[in-house]
Amino acid sequence: MPSTPMSDIFKILTVAPNLIQIEVLDANRFKQDASNFTIGSYLKISDEANTSIIALVQSYKIKETNVGGEAEVTTPTFVLDAQPIGFLDDAGKFKRGGQQIAIPPNNVSIADEALLKSIYDSVLEEKKFVFSNLAQNPNVEIAVDGDKFFSKHIAVVGSTGSGKSGTVARILQEGIQPTADQNKKGALNNTHILLFDLHGEYRRAFPKSMKLDVGNLILPYWMMNSEELEEMFIESSESNSHNQVSQFKAAVTLNKKRHNPGLLKVNYDTPVYFSIDEVFKYISNQNIATKDAKTGELKIKVKVSGVLDEYQLFETIEFEDKKPSVVNGGAYAGEFDRFVPRLETKINDTRLEFLLKPRKASKAEYKTPDLPSILKQFIGYTEKEETNITIIDLSGIPFEVLSVVVSLISRLVFDFCFYYKSIKSAGKEAPFLLVLEEAHNYIPQSEGAKYHSVKKSIERIAKEGRKYGLSLMIVSQRPSEISETIFSQCNNFVAMRLTNPTDQQYVKRLMPDSISAITDTLPVLERQEALIIGDSIPIPTIVRIKELTDKPDSSDIAFRAEWQKDWLPIVFDDIIKKLKKED
Repeated sequence: MPSTPMSDIFKILTVAPNLIQIEVLDANRFKQDASNFTIGSYLKISDEANTSIIALVQSYKIKETNVGGEAEVTTPTFVLDAQPIGFLDDAGKFKRGGQQIAIPPNNVSIADEALLKSIYDSVLEEKKFVFSNLAQNPNVEIAVDGDKFFSKHIAVVGSTGSGKSGTVARILQEGIQPTADQNKKGALNNTHILLFDLHGEYRRAFPKSMKLDVGNLILPYWMMNSEELEEMFIESSESNSHNQVSQFKAAVTLNKKRHNPGLLKVNYDTPVYFSIDEVFKYISNQNIATKDAKTGELKIKVKVSGVLDEYQLFETIEFEDKKPSVVNGGAYAGEFDRFVPRLETKINDTRLEFLLKPRKASKAEYKTPDLPSILKQFIGYTEKEETNITIIDLSGIPFEVLSVVVSLISRLVFDFCFYYKSIKSAGKEAPFLLVLEEAHNYIPQSEGAKYHSVKKSIERIAKEGRKYGLSLMIVSQRPSEISETIFSQCNNFVAMRLTNPTDQQYVKRLMPDSISAITDTLPVLERQEALIIGDSIPIPTIVRIKELTDKPDSSDIAFRAEWQKDWLPIVFDDIIKKLKKED
């Protein structure tokens, strides 16, 4: 069925590169013939040579026309402001961009279902990725180019209650869906997704996923790089922080050499085992050390037998007392009076045991030979099972180490993809998607030292990850608080309702298209409606996300309904156990 012709209803007033003004001459007939017509609807505007452009209705205003003199009742007409977004080529295929049109164009029609389907049918069949329908016409499925959508970083933004978590779940569920042939064979497809879940919402949405939390996450401190270690242990605001860094670096590097004698090249950043307890002894010993006044040699009362001199400071030792002109204080004596107790407190913090004292079932420490099994848990290749999606539940992780945890895991996945590229066989790709839920909490605009390592890790992925088959999905309810360096690398946006004016302007500024006709609708989108914009979709479009079968645990509590129920007895003993981390 062709687009509905309404030439006798429409009159074109203005044609400009970014604006076409059209007067609706017969409002009553227009209402009858265009019952579903709204702001954001599409028009087809043609000339005598049958050159056609597609325009998006941006706004309208009422124009009153006096009929038969001053005493007569006026008949209102409407003037539509439409923004050109593309054109139909000679074969009737939709193309984005401008197109010259003869003046004056002589035909205006409302884009019907057939035309809308043809516009969104421009994506090649093998690349189609569908998770939504056209908001104004649910019969029209919206297909994005799956390769462009996932390979060029995605931003999913929306205020609380807009349906953001459901949208993320729907996209990922569609991504891990096996083909009919894979279903028949019982095989997984080649999807690899790592999801950072800040509030523990997504377990229910992905029942077959690998689920890691503070109880079973294996993340030994010795895998941290220099920035992560210093963010974890050094207080950068202290006046002697440079000495803390200097001696901490020396202790870590030397201890790595002690525990990995077979490795020729070991430095501060090498991901091999070292003992944080021995590093603590090293710093503590430096803080109380004494030295020979003439030679500068450390004055240890009794050296630990069987231990090389360079490793003596990793042991429990005693120093000779100071004597004027004979035994002086060591180079760092008294320098670490604040550093030592802070380091000790952190090491003994039971909340950080998953990071600082991880143990196997046998109570043995994880060491360098365990590196493969540690890495496999994040990429879905564990010995027990293989999974398309790994969910890291961050809800139980102390906030002060949240950014370090995200930084470390993100960097490990990047390193895996980086080195896999150099050894993979032709055609053996394993692309990864890293999903950062509530990203404003750990990659903010803030330049504080607390976020330095995680921003550096994510920024590297944002800038270089695509070369190595690693892409990002940035998810946030406060996009204006996210690092612009990272957010600006996103080529595709799924923007849901945004009520904060600062967030609205921030997102509009970073979007790759300037289609004010629909970006202005961001504050009034309904739940589960979204604006998809970017090079993965033929034109910027307002869509309705398809329904979920397995939903994330993110629904709002019905306050009034719950308050009207009988008083609820609460088992406080169970809550106290949770607070004390007893289960």
